Amino acid sequence: MTRQDDPKTRHRGGHDPERFTMTRLLCGASLFALATIPAVTPRAAAAQDILQLDPITVYANQSDLPLSRTGASVDIIDADEIKGSASDSLTDIMSQTPGVTFTQAGGPGGLSYSNTGGIRIRGLGDRYVTVLLNGIDISDPSSPQTSFDWKNVLGGGIGRVEIVKGAQSALYGSEAVGGLVALTAADAAEEPGTSGSVGIEVGSYGTRRATLSYGVSTDRSGLAVTASRTRTDGFSAFSSDSEKDGFAGGQYSFDAYYDLTPDLRLGLTGFSFDSEFDYDSGANTADTRTRGLRAYVEATTGPLQHTFDISRFTMDRTTPLGFTPEFEGMRDKIGYNGSWTASPALTLSYGADWTQETADSFTKKEVRVTGAFTEMQYAATPDLDLALSVRHDENSQFGGFTTGRAALTWRARNDLTLRSTLANGFRAPSLNELYGNFGANPKLDPEQSRSFDLGVEKTFVGGASVTATLFYTEIDDLIDYTTAYNQIDGTSASKGIELSGKMPVTDRITLTGAFTYTDSRDKDENPLQRVPRYALDLGILADITDQISAAASLTRRADLAATYGASGVQSVPSDYTVVNAKLGYDFGNGVEGYVRVENLFDEQYEAIPGYQTSDRAAYFGVVASF
Repeated sequence: MTRQDDPKTRHRGGHDPERFTMTRLLCGASLFALATIPAVTPRAAAAQDILQLDPITVYANQSDLPLSRTGASVDIIDADEIKGSASDSLTDIMSQTPGVTFTQAGGPGGLSYSNTGGIRIRGLGDRYVTVLLNGIDISDPSSPQTSFDWKNVLGGGIGRVEIVKGAQSALYGSEAVGGLVALTAADAAEEPGTSGSVGIEVGSYGTRRATLSYGVSTDRSGLAVTASRTRTDGFSAFSSDSEKDGFAGGQYSFDAYYDLTPDLRLGLTGFSFDSEFDYDSGANTADTRTRGLRAYVEATTGPLQHTFDISRFTMDRTTPLGFTPEFEGMRDKIGYNGSWTASPALTLSYGADWTQETADSFTKKEVRVTGAFTEMQYAATPDLDLALSVRHDENSQFGGFTTGRAALTWRARNDLTLRSTLANGFRAPSLNELYGNFGANPKLDPEQSRSFDLGVEKTFVGGASVTATLFYTEIDDLIDYTTAYNQIDGTSASKGIELSGKMPVTDRITLTGAFTYTDSRDKDENPLQRVPRYALDLGILADITDQISAAASLTRRADLAATYGASGVQSVPSDYTVVNAKLGYDFGNGVEGYVRVENLFDEQYEAIPGYQTSDRAAYFGVVASF
């Protein structure tokens, strides 16, 4: 846990900025929510007969489920949304969803994990978020707390993102206290055919990017590959320095399957990421190499479905400025997942897995975890769904831990859905916390959590919708670092409300918005660092003509607590508003061009004190699809 400051540091000047900022943002969110009522959108009402397909959630339960039938709070970002976004940054796109924020120390390649930055879901940092890529856990076992460094994933190679919020330890074990992020890169199509695309982009800060994707499928097999390469001269990460910090990164993935019979499939998926980041001080670079491979067998025997899989993930990091210059992390996993459709109303899922995590710096340490789980999905009525999940993990270091989750969905009317979850979770101490070179403590126990959320979704004719969700998470037995890692008595809590909405104004223009109020505090009631109390995101997508499209997004972050930045001295980050915009043109025959501008109004701000952010920057690109 990072160090905290007195909550009084929020108040500056002669008025109460918390109340003032809250009033402005709540008014804006309220106006947005009111705007989604279709009574003011007659053209949208004319489109009420358009069929709205129910998306499928793959990760909110042990088996696939229509989004309308899960009690979990889930956001899905598909390939079209990623492609049409005003930003090419995957973390920026994810941050447009309610409850999700992200900070990074500097530009591309800057630190984006652990205490320096990273993703936060409902105020909980990346040590509490499980991240999967094509079903492989990609959190780094060798990092200070087991977490994922987001600089290693670029937007160009990702085709789908699923974010499941709230404690998911009953499904995924340790770390999934705040939620889960599941990324899909290469994804072999089920329908026979061939498709592909090639893209290039150039722009500010000497940025060059190339992307490639290709897929081919037959009646019994499929193959998809993606590749992207980015290089930029960048800008100085530190505000006190003018030396450019360049970044180069490559991202490659594949997915393949072959159906031996209609009921038996063999599959193989994998990825390789590499990145190189220049430090401000001298000719030093940090190199990261990430590899993942997963093989699986899927079989169906009557009402039973089986999946057997084996995977390996490796992460090699070189940081020449650190006391420990090289880190190696590895995770091997073997798993089985089965499900039994007992009746149209009842599905039972069950399974087990074995995981070994290894971290190697000066010394090599490892931990083994064996887990077993089960889940019951029951449709009590055509409009009421209940899911009960239980998981038990046996850890070679501290023994056993059992987690559970109850999820309820009630479709009160065709246009009104209520959903809720109640769960507990845990975060096992990382290998660094147990055996690392500085302040390790092999006697640490898991952190324990409890979470609850309650949400309501209202849809309107014409495709408009509004969602509101209350959430609460508390964590006991927190692991904190002073002169060493120790267990801290007391309870930290994060609570708040998420509001989101979508409104097709016409058949060519769609407005989106999300507002999150988060109150995250440690055991002494100090606000947690790098958690904005108010987060507002607005977006617009428009097909101006059959050839011209446009997109714009606004991101507002306000009322962050005092935090330690690059200088090691506490200061209060300023509130900031950033606007991104994109204009595209369809040349025909599968060729599209675009120009996008990041930080359109050249906002000068530091999300983390002492670390710079991008000035206004323009980028030009062309994509050819076939």
